[in-house]
Amino acid sequence: MTLFKRLTSRLIILFVIIFVTIAMTLLWFVGNSSRSFEQQATQALHEELAAHMLVESQILRFGEIDPAALEHTFHNMMLLGPAFEIYVTDTEGKVLAYSADESKIKRKQIDLTPVKEFLNSNVQFPLVGDDPRHQSRQKIFSAASIYHDKALQGYLYVIIGSELEDEIIANLTSNKILNDTLVIVIAAIMFALFIGVILIWLITKPITELTTSVLNYQEQQLWQKGLKMALLKNNTSWTSSIEEVQLAGVIENMSINIANQFEQLKDKDIQRRELLSYISHDLRTPLSSLTGYLETWQTQFSKISPQESAHYIEVAHRNALVLNGLVEQVFELAHLETGSVEIHREPIAVAELAQDIMDSFDLRAKEAGVTLDVSPKDSSIQVDADIAKLERVFGNLVSNAIRHTPPGGNIVIRFSTVTFNGQDKVQISVQDSGIGIAKDQLPRVFEAHFRASNKVDSETGNAGLGLAIVKALLALHHTDIKVESEERKGTCFSFYLPQYRLF
Repeated sequence: MTLFKRLTSRLIILFVIIFVTIAMTLLWFVGNSSRSFEQQATQALHEELAAHMLVESQILRFGEIDPAALEHTFHNMMLLGPAFEIYVTDTEGKVLAYSADESKIKRKQIDLTPVKEFLNSNVQFPLVGDDPRHQSRQKIFSAASIYHDKALQGYLYVIIGSELEDEIIANLTSNKILNDTLVIVIAAIMFALFIGVILIWLITKPITELTTSVLNYQEQQLWQKGLKMALLKNNTSWTSSIEEVQLAGVIENMSINIANQFEQLKDKDIQRRELLSYISHDLRTPLSSLTGYLETWQTQFSKISPQESAHYIEVAHRNALVLNGLVEQVFELAHLETGSVEIHREPIAVAELAQDIMDSFDLRAKEAGVTLDVSPKDSSIQVDADIAKLERVFGNLVSNAIRHTPPGGNIVIRFSTVTFNGQDKVQISVQDSGIGIAKDQLPRVFEAHFRASNKVDSETGNAGLGLAIVKALLALHHTDIKVESEERKGTCFSFYLPQYRLF
């Protein structure tokens, strides 16, 4: 049963069935057409036969058809033409005389419509009439009208191709025709099968090779090695159709995507493990400090002064806040990576939003000795974005900049309108004059697990997730963030958002 499930086998069987059907139909059509042509030629050749016989015979006696007088005449005619059957009918089609034994006549009445049509000057051959020797058979004929003193007395009706002739020809040719036909049909089927197998094999060969390559790729799991399926070089021969080449190209590209996605999954898995390791460390530090201070306060409560007790509680509370911030960052990043976060776009006066963010960091910036600024302070610059998520982006970038900018430095959020890819955009950049990032570390700054060599202490509540969150938030807006940095000179993060225009 497996054989019939293969495409090649099905095509071969279908091809043979169609070919045999067409061959048999063609033989039937050719046979009928040849028989019709033969009858047409024979009848046209003997069109005047009855008329000539009528001239040579003595059918009338005293002006009437005399059946007894016809016997000698029919005998002479049959000696000259044994391939013909001769009949005389009256004007109503009744058979009055015939050149055959009485026992062979099956009907004594024939339809005169074909006879009258035959006598018409515009007759079209082949034309068949009733055969008196058979109840329903019809054969080609020749006919002539019998007149006496211009009065129609009847018709001379001559069947062309007598029953005897049909039997002789049938006996001589039946076996030969049967054998020849059988040989021709078998030869045609074998030839069709041979040619069909070769053609179908050539046509399906690229698909078979393609299937084999795909199965081998699957069984050996070559995508785990980062390998692609080299299919196009095997499917560019003259036997390959355009569709097969296109299919090979699509599958080859899919194999590339599968290999790349597998590599990405491996990288993601490694990153998640590293992230878990870093997060575990970052969570352990404030948690240990929190637990330590609380245990110390609990055991020493009765022995320490109120001032020392308040200090222990303050430190524990500070570590609890750090721990809470780290947990929130982890949950936020995990939520963003699920792909289920939606954004709600609206027109935003981005300069005003940036100034509000700067104001919220004013106290922290003063403690760090850093100045904050927005340029230009133009409320007419509006972008199409989600205000809550954009606020989170600004907050993370400014917080990150403050941590890495020494006293006396400055942080500026800048805006400029540009035309990018045929659309009006607003370029937003957050620039600081901080310690900068090493050039070899720039490509990894947005990785969740990455901690730069200039990292600050985790007690500030930073777990290295801020920039990863920023990148994920901007990805929801279908934009990307870029970073430029130079050590001891500062860092600039920039991205684009669609400009909102009322008209």
